[in-house]
Amino acid sequence: MKENIGDWFKGIIVLNSGKRISPEEIEAFYKKAAPVRDICVFTVSGMDGVTGSNLLWAIIQPDLDNFRKFASINLHSAIKERFDNVSPALPAHKRLGGFTIALEDLPYHLSGKINRQAVKRIYEPRVRVGMEGALPVSGELTEADRGLIGSSTGVKILECLREQSGIKRPIILEDSLELDLGIDSLGRIELASRLEQAFSAVIKDEAISRAFIVKELIAGVAGALKGVKELPLQDQGVPKSPDYWKKHLQVLPKEEHLGALEFSTGFFAWLLRFSIAAIALTILKLFFSVKEEGAQNVPKEGAYILYPNHASDLDGPAITACLPRRPVFQLFYFIFIPYYFRSIVKSPLLRNFVKMVRFIPFDYSSHFLEALRSAFLVLQRGKGLCFFPEGLRSTTGEIGIFKKGLGILAKETGAKLVPVAIEGAYEAWPSTRKRPKRHPIRVRFGRPLLPEDLEKEGFSMGAVNSYDAICWAARKALIELKAMK
Repeated sequence: MKENIGDWFKGIIVLNSGKRISPEEIEAFYKKAAPVRDICVFTVSGMDGVTGSNLLWAIIQPDLDNFRKFASINLHSAIKERFDNVSPALPAHKRLGGFTIALEDLPYHLSGKINRQAVKRIYEPRVRVGMEGALPVSGELTEADRGLIGSSTGVKILECLREQSGIKRPIILEDSLELDLGIDSLGRIELASRLEQAFSAVIKDEAISRAFIVKELIAGVAGALKGVKELPLQDQGVPKSPDYWKKHLQVLPKEEHLGALEFSTGFFAWLLRFSIAAIALTILKLFFSVKEEGAQNVPKEGAYILYPNHASDLDGPAITACLPRRPVFQLFYFIFIPYYFRSIVKSPLLRNFVKMVRFIPFDYSSHFLEALRSAFLVLQRGKGLCFFPEGLRSTTGEIGIFKKGLGILAKETGAKLVPVAIEGAYEAWPSTRKRPKRHPIRVRFGRPLLPEDLEKEGFSMGAVNSYDAICWAARKALIELKAMK
């Protein structure tokens, strides 16, 4: 069914099904769910080469000040998680099929309304090919911009960005570090080392973790370098080399993070972990009929990483409830705590709780490196670690792409990897529902896998580096374990 003139003037979108929707209603709904400065909804035709397809899409201009305030640098994943969580509240035909992030202002009519046709004309071709980030620059650069690019600081930073991203085209000031150059949380850690090596100086984390585009990075680093003394050669950033991550992780965590690690088995810590495990087992048995399989596969000694699929807040408690006694008292948990909760965790009571239950809290800001160093130290001490390689909860119940951190820790410590397939937790309490419901949960522990075997298999699958190879093969093993009947 095609739009009529009345629908066009009212801004109504007519879907292939013939249903009419108001894009302004959908924009208002999603704008409440995430730190979004502006949003424009329209339909994209011909997606995935399907002629006549008509997919509901949004162009998102994020509120960068909000993301910067909380040092949240993964724009797409942060917005997607929030959108996925609220989407089930909408009828299926009103849910977004996807979104594209734009860092520039969206076009408006003189009347103050968004120019939906102009947005569609500019962005629809980019949506079809999966492009996000900065638009191609038209016109001359300003005098200030030329000064940034031509400065010695700018030249060095652009060279570091070219090496880090592998981008062959010229890098522009409006390029997004994440969306255009593909530099994620781990990439920023590597970039920080490149920059310290290039400038022979310590560069404050904020100069890198709070920059979203190249222009902000150059300005931030230039400001951070003012009055900074040159570093001695032995204290400069670790150069990018085959053993880069090993050298980086062997550095002890800062005192704040090191002091939060509890390696001894004091009575009160033992009693707390015992009580938590007993409570978790009781609740999960009573309400979710939790069952375990293969718990004997969890090593009793030596370094190992449990890596479960993650789709529910019940995943962690289910693992705790199903572990044998010795591992449950020795296991550390690599757990996501958003940046803005850091001040809460600093309270003495909660800080001691986090320490005694052996949480290693992380976020995707500058604290990520310290958390990885803590996890590395735990594995070096021959302890167990529970690590959710997808990073955030799956909103579909399917196993997502693994983050490279799992491969880094496994490769550089030699720790065994134990896949853990959790079934039923998503149905019991997905991230899209406020309250859980009764549903049986099963936790299946697979046989320990050696990182060198996974690395070999991952290379045969087409991986280009050791860390990705381990992640690819480990994910395949977990999918196969979850599919077992």
